[in-house]
Amino acid sequence: MRKISLFLPLLALAVARAAPEGSLEFNGVLVSGGRVQLALANPATGEARWVKVGGKFSGYTLLGYDSAANTATLARDGRPALALRLKDALLVVAPPAPSWVQPTNEQRGAIAENLRQLAAAAAQYFTATGADTATLEELVGPGKPLAALTPAAGESYGDLVLRRDTPALALTTPDGTRITSDGISTAADGSTITPDGGRVASDGTAYAPDGTLRGAGDTGGAAGPFIPPSASPTTARALLAAGWKYRS
Repeated sequence: MRKISLFLPLLALAVARAAPEGSLEFNGVLVSGGRVQLALANPATGEARWVKVGGKFSGYTLLGYDSAANTATLARDGRPALALRLKDALLVVAPPAPSWVQPTNEQRGAIAENLRQLAAAAAQYFTATGADTATLEELVGPGKPLAALTPAAGESYGDLVLRRDTPALALTTPDGTRITSDGISTAADGSTITPDGGRVASDGTAYAPDGTLRGAGDTGGAAGPFIPPSASPTTARALLAAGWKYRS
């Protein structure tokens, strides 16, 4: 289980000078894989999430972050820049980017498509023969329901036995990734691989394809991010303020 380390013990909220829409808050700094994201919140609307430089938040664009002054600068079209300053920054440091070994997005898609084609070929074979099971040899080849099957990542289909009552198929690649015919991919460590190649760990923490932590609202098609069960109360409060949530 991955842990999030908190380097400063107390969370101090810095409230910005009033903007026409109300005050914005700069709640913390997330450092992950060399990328810096800021936790911004709009108490008036309840919006709160991690934002990278150049990103949008509550109608503003985050122009930059001065680490020495602990100041975030935001701007909005036609309005002066808004400076948000912290008294004490919350610094959340993600663990180093993991060395993931998994098929590429294209390879996973190709394997899932191979499995779907095999399932369709098996259905045709069952209808034609009345059989309840089928092997790869019976399904693939000249004059058979499926003319050819091309592996995408060195995977083998030879051990698959297709059954009439279990049309959904699953295959494990040489690196331990489990891929199903409905496109769900699970890594060898049990984490779910998201459609864009990121991962969601068993504790709900979401990672981008490069291994960095995702911010709220950036989950690659997966739910979350969720606060890890091991998070301290201070860490949990900080992540809640930045838009993370508890798993229901």
